[in-house]
Amino acid sequence: MFRRLWTGLPKDAVFPADLKGLGYFVNEEDEIRSIENPDNYFKFFLNRNPRVNLRQRFQMDGAVRDIIHQRLQSEGLEKRQLPLGAEPHEPHVSIFASPNLSSKTRVVVIFGEPAHYLGLVAGRVTHGVGGIDKGSMVSVVRELHNHVSSKEDPSPPGIVIANPAESYWWPEGQRCLTVVDSTAIPLPSLVHMVRPPCPDRNSVPGNRSAEEHVSYIFDKLLRGELREDAKLSIVAVGQSCELLTRFLDDAENWNRWLGRLDGMILLGTVYPVETLQNDALKSFLAERSRAYILSLEPVNTPLAPPTGNPHAGIPALGSPCYSSAESLYAEKILLSALQPALQYLQEIATTITYHNPEIIVAERPEPSDDDLCDDQETWHAIPEQEKPAVGVIDEASMRAQVKRARRFRRIVKGEQSPDTDGESADDDALA
Repeated sequence: MFRRLWTGLPKDAVFPADLKGLGYFVNEEDEIRSIENPDNYFKFFLNRNPRVNLRQRFQMDGAVRDIIHQRLQSEGLEKRQLPLGAEPHEPHVSIFASPNLSSKTRVVVIFGEPAHYLGLVAGRVTHGVGGIDKGSMVSVVRELHNHVSSKEDPSPPGIVIANPAESYWWPEGQRCLTVVDSTAIPLPSLVHMVRPPCPDRNSVPGNRSAEEHVSYIFDKLLRGELREDAKLSIVAVGQSCELLTRFLDDAENWNRWLGRLDGMILLGTVYPVETLQNDALKSFLAERSRAYILSLEPVNTPLAPPTGNPHAGIPALGSPCYSSAESLYAEKILLSALQPALQYLQEIATTITYHNPEIIVAERPEPSDDDLCDDQETWHAIPEQEKPAVGVIDEASMRAQVKRARRFRRIVKGEQSPDTDGESADDDALA
């Protein structure tokens, strides 16, 4: 009788933890290139086995993350651990913060995309055209160092880089991971299933989720370390926009932070203001916040007032909407609109009675009959083999196809299928 030993299983994929060992280097343009062929960027599809590709990317992300963290520390930021006072071997979430928060009159708090590890802004930039500094928080921190805290305080504002993405504690690595990275940690073999998260083993007290992390940043870190008259400027990217507005929509949280909030930037927000219940928060968003959204228009072009712009397909987001000059990826909005977005926060900080100016958006002209004729001529000029296939089906044929599909589903589920195509209650629902 044959038996299979654990030692007979294929070993899990193993890769070096540094760029050179992985076959890459950082060139003079700060871009990651292949040592074998310097014209090539990072190659993810290394193998037909998805597990091998994930393991390579896990190590690659770790190497790039270490570089980003070293550069952030070189810019004067400190890596801190939450919960406050946690030891390195205890479950903790890492953040970056200015060392002198308690003396700052203004602090800029940045909540990145809840899918990216700490310090990363856009992976397609750090691993591609643009380079590590441009695609990470390093470029954001350097830009903030050129700003002032207020009209009376010419020193740069304090900085806090939150970490809503990494909530999975990895005991073996003694650090937190994103949900995606948690599926690529080393396993006993190449064919083992991914470990399901265990709340007692893989969670961080007070930071078990992105929502809890936002609350901890405000209620524990900022509330305990900022001076009484310090103002907050908030930057939120992607889904963090919803996390921030949900937190402030709570009446207790809003009343606690109303006097501290100076201004807010929402980058890539898609959440209508009608989902909020706090009227005071809605007024704040309309008067002292700004949203940068995906658009082909030049950066900082006004697109919609807080009530939205139906002609451009923009719903009522609650904040004045401006173009980011980025049309595809929300993660790149912070990079493309970095200077005008941070300049807006500084303008609020240096103007005591600041209110957003009224946005007047020109309505798009309706297409004329001549334009429609041009479109028809263009359509007829397209070769027939390149046109999309368009078909028309009558109601009786559609009913017959639906009946056959339902009978097939019953057979697959092991249910008894009717012998005839007679009418049923389900068929009547189609009428």
